Amino acid sequence: MDSVGIIAIMIFWIVIAGIIGGVILLRPLSKRLGSFLDDWIAIRRGEQKGSAGQLSDLAERLAVLEDGQRRLLEHQDFMESLTEGDRP
Repeated sequence: MDSVGIIAIMIFWIVIAGIIGGVILLRPLSKRLGSFLDDWIAIRRGEQKGSAGQLSDLAERLAVLEDGQRRLLEHQDFMESLTEGDRP
């Protein structure tokens, strides 16, 4: 097999691994964000009465989302530092 074919196969598998990894990392965050936005829109439309318990639940979900995003960014920074450390 020639080198162009090998490179094409490598690029294909890297793209597949990136897509699968992105889905695994971002699916839980997007589900939490979706439920948070559903509740927020319902409160804004007045479908639910904005009691203190519901608002505190909404604030807790927002805190969980922010924590997940912070951990994802820390993980990304760590991975970038690892890849930069390999370069001469």
